[in-house]
Amino acid sequence: MSEPVPEDLELIERVARSQDVAAHRSLFDRYYRRVFGLVRRRLDDDSLAEEVVADVFYEIWRAADSFRGESQVSTWIFGIAHFKTLTAIRHRKSKRMSRVVPTNVETLHQFAEEGDPGEGMAAREALREALAAIERLPESQRQVLTLSVLEGWSYTEIAEHLGVSENTVKTRVSRARARLRTTASSAFSGLTA
Repeated sequence: MSEPVPEDLELIERVARSQDVAAHRSLFDRYYRRVFGLVRRRLDDDSLAEEVVADVFYEIWRAADSFRGESQVSTWIFGIAHFKTLTAIRHRKSKRMSRVVPTNVETLHQFAEEGDPGEGMAAREALREALAAIERLPESQRQVLTLSVLEGWSYTEIAEHLGVSENTVKTRVSRARARLRTTASSAFSGLTA
C-alpha cells in the first residue's frame, strides 16, 4: 500500500517549520506547470517567465512561515506569482531588468534576497491583505477571480469548468473586482484593473 500524499497545508508547514527540502520540492512539482503557465501567458517571454517562476518558488521557500492559513495554499502561491509577475512587467517596462543566468531552485536557497527589506515586508503585507480580502468574497466570486486573475484561465475555460455561461463568469469576475475596489487598497491594483 502506498503512503498518502501530503496535503498542501502540511507541506507548507514543513517548509516553514524546518525548511524541509522534500516538502518544498513536492510543492514545486505540484505547482510549477500551472505557475509557469500563468506567468508565461502574462509575460509572453519564456526566459523571463522562468526567472519569475524561480523567484516565486524561492519566495515560497523563504517566506513559508508568513503563510497564516487565511487562504488556501494554492491561492497564496498564485498570489505570489501574480505580484512577482507585476513586478517583472514594471521592470521590463522601465528597461531595468537585468539578465539572470538560469539556475536550479536548490542553488537559489543558498543566497539571501538582495534589496530593501522594507520593500519586501510591504509586498508581503500587501499580499496578505489581498489574499485575506479575496477569501472574504462569496465562493462563486472567489472561485472565478482565482481562476481568471491568479491562474490565468480564459472566461471560456472557466465557464466550461464550472458548467455556467461565459456571461455568468464575466459578471462574477466584475462583481468580485468591484468588491475588492471598495477596500481602497493598493494591493489590488493588478486585480481590479
